[in-house]
Amino acid sequence: MTVLRARAARSVEGRRVRLALALSGWVAVAVAALAPDASAFRVLVTTAFLFLGPGAAAVRWTRLTSRSDAGWPALLETGLLTLVLSACLAVVVSVALYLIGGFTMVLALAVLAAVTSVLALLPGERR
Repeated sequence: MTVLRARAARSVEGRRVRLALALSGWVAVAVAALAPDASAFRVLVTTAFLFLGPGAAAVRWTRLTSRSDAGWPALLETGLLTLVLSACLAVVVSVALYLIGGFTMVLALAVLAAVTSVLALLPGERR
């Protein structure tokens, strides 16, 4: 019975993490659109989302990291992969918006928020 309860608890926790990840980008878009230019809060929120949001959603969806209890090497691997994938997605979106002549910070954040939401809400591969 405790195994079933543990699975149910992980399932609820996983849903909350997925929902928080999906909403994080839209919070960053709202802050970027409403906060004053160059305010510390705006810079902090948007930078945190750009460094962590899209990459965390991509890592969660693709499950590229190991599931073993390897300790800090696995945590380091996941963190580094999150940063790299976030940077890659931000570059792809920025270049695409520059090429079509429509780059603005809020638009780039909105596109990244949409990508993050889709990746966070898609079901991951079952293992």
